[in-house]
Amino acid sequence: MEEPELDIVSAFGGVALGERFAVYVPNKDRDGNSVDQKPWVQEALRLLSQIGGGATAMPPVTGAWLNPDTDKLIIEEPIVIYSYVDPDALAAHLPKLINYVQRLGKETNQGAIGLEYGGTFFTVERFS
Repeated sequence: MEEPELDIVSAFGGVALGERFAVYVPNKDRDGNSVDQKPWVQEALRLLSQIGGGATAMPPVTGAWLNPDTDKLIIEEPIVIYSYVDPDALAAHLPKLINYVQRLGKETNQGAIGLEYGGTFFTVERFS
């Protein structure tokens, strides 16, 4: 017996907004020194709101990563900012997003910046 396809968005009378795009704003640099997250969080909220119509900043979460250069465990509390975006709108704003991530990584001395799109987590590790 074949199960009926469920269109949950229509069932609620909703509107599908697209794919989730998220950026993890760190509070520590690659050496474990504190980073001022506030201006970076504000900029990400503004930028993602321009793309998706709104954005959400999650409370800090505890995360850790191993710095491969020093073998030091960096425990930090990144803030995750996300928006559900239309792929065409994301593509139109991609240069601004790339610029933001490059500046965030370089100016805050990161080993990597974590991003998510469409269910895939990835990192940017080179900042020009």
